[in-house]
Amino acid sequence: MSKKIDGGFAIVKTLKELGIKDIFTLAGGHINPIYNACKDMGIRLIDFHHEQGASMAADAYGRVTKTPGVCLITAGPGLTNVVTGMSGAFLSNSPCMFLSGKSGVEELDRLPLQEIDQENMVRPITKWARAVYDTKRLSEYTAQAYKMCTSGRPGPVYLGFPHEVLYDEVDASQLDRPQIEMASNPEMSDEDCEKFKKLLMSSSRPVVLTGSGSWYSGAEDSLKEFVEKINAPIFTLNFGRGVVSDNHENCMGQASPSALNGFKKATSEADLIILLGVRLSLYIGWGRTFNPDAKVIQVDIEAEEIGRNRPADLPILSDISKAIEKVNLNIGNDLDFSKWLKTCKKWKKEEWSEVEKLKLSDDKPLHVLRVVKAVEDYFGKDIMLCIDGGDTQAWTDSTYNVDRSGIYVKGGPLGCMGVGVPFALGSKTAFPHRQVVLITGDGAVGMNLMEFETAVKHNLPFVCVVCNDQSWGMTKHQHWLTYGEDKTPAGHELPFIKFHEIVKAMGGYGELVEDSKDLIPALERATQSGLPSLINVLTNPNATSAATHAITAMMTRT
Repeated sequence: MSKKIDGGFAIVKTLKELGIKDIFTLAGGHINPIYNACKDMGIRLIDFHHEQGASMAADAYGRVTKTPGVCLITAGPGLTNVVTGMSGAFLSNSPCMFLSGKSGVEELDRLPLQEIDQENMVRPITKWARAVYDTKRLSEYTAQAYKMCTSGRPGPVYLGFPHEVLYDEVDASQLDRPQIEMASNPEMSDEDCEKFKKLLMSSSRPVVLTGSGSWYSGAEDSLKEFVEKINAPIFTLNFGRGVVSDNHENCMGQASPSALNGFKKATSEADLIILLGVRLSLYIGWGRTFNPDAKVIQVDIEAEEIGRNRPADLPILSDISKAIEKVNLNIGNDLDFSKWLKTCKKWKKEEWSEVEKLKLSDDKPLHVLRVVKAVEDYFGKDIMLCIDGGDTQAWTDSTYNVDRSGIYVKGGPLGCMGVGVPFALGSKTAFPHRQVVLITGDGAVGMNLMEFETAVKHNLPFVCVVCNDQSWGMTKHQHWLTYGEDKTPAGHELPFIKFHEIVKAMGGYGELVEDSKDLIPALERATQSGLPSLINVLTNPNATSAATHAITAMMTRT
């Protein structure tokens, strides 16, 4: 005789078959059947104090694992509270599944509890959005959501469930059979490979720029082989950071005009720009530093990205790893751009001297880069680092040494602060045996500070280092640059907040640091505590990042 199951069980059974182990969530009556099924079937529920934190943790989990981070929320305000996290995941191409309760079908337009048009609200900020109105089709739609968020260019998807669909029972045999197997990603043609080779052979100053697409395609080995084979410089961005290690002789570091590593000089002098799974967004200066006479090869898995902000001379729709593997097989050992690489490394060394000076400075209050150096010195190169904030993020992002892929977690084009604590929780959930560290600003950490209690409750220890300049630093500095320091209005300064004491009150470890000599001992004590920890560091309120100068110039140019 067939077993009767409710909608919650149908969803969770499918998630289990798809390999889902963890769900980030905040409870609500609409989704109780899913909670009940998770308990019975052994999927871990990590409950947050606010849905925003749950959504951001799912975002980080999706990025670092390349599998969907699942966020389960209730109807109405449960859904509206994840719109920011969902938007960030959408602009960062993060594979996430947002599962939401929804007001009942029989209650439509009767002003029931938490009725809003959820599907149309999230459609502009998701890759795919549906509501399910038949319990028998829940397995089908859940598997389709998984497929849509991971195939091609990853991204967040949404499924909404009216309460009748979750609470109703059906025979298990009535569930529609889901499509589990995935289609393969596109591959560069032989013809395009030959064109790629010819452009490379006619070049004398090529530069390789790679982004998150190389991480999702698993292109580490093929990219390393490629840049070594031709001896060309490579810059990396977002989740492309570490795909070729910053310690590799060909890697120049972050692909950004505000990075002090020769990026602007190299791209303005290059005669061939090779874009591999990287979007020409604000973070890479929209490509405006590129030599206007340079040829451009652009390889991307998503057609809409090709030609954005800069037309490509050779547009290639392909998975990055597949494309570079094919190129490696078709080029010989006669291409050698080592002279050009040496020039680029010279430019980086000249600019990097300023970074090294700031990292070694013991002036008080401390510079953010002095904090970054302490983290690098104490933890080494194997930690997972999350970053958050305005100037704090900008300083760290352009100078932190990323040694391998998948261990460096930051926001994206949404430019959202407050992601740091949830990102650390998502990263630690994904890899519980790794040391997770967060570097953040004081404004940013306050946005989701209560999630330290979530970390304590679920035994997810990480070390958070707050660069506390007692202000919304980047915004304040933008105001200074535009209107002058003597005209700073209310809303830019913050009081000194004892975040370390608040974390201690929630069951974690906390400590205040004012002197550089105390940084590493504090990090050691925090790590050895085995608790979610916060080191509150007084930092220089006047240190303005190059990114702030660049953004201000962009906003005020005529």
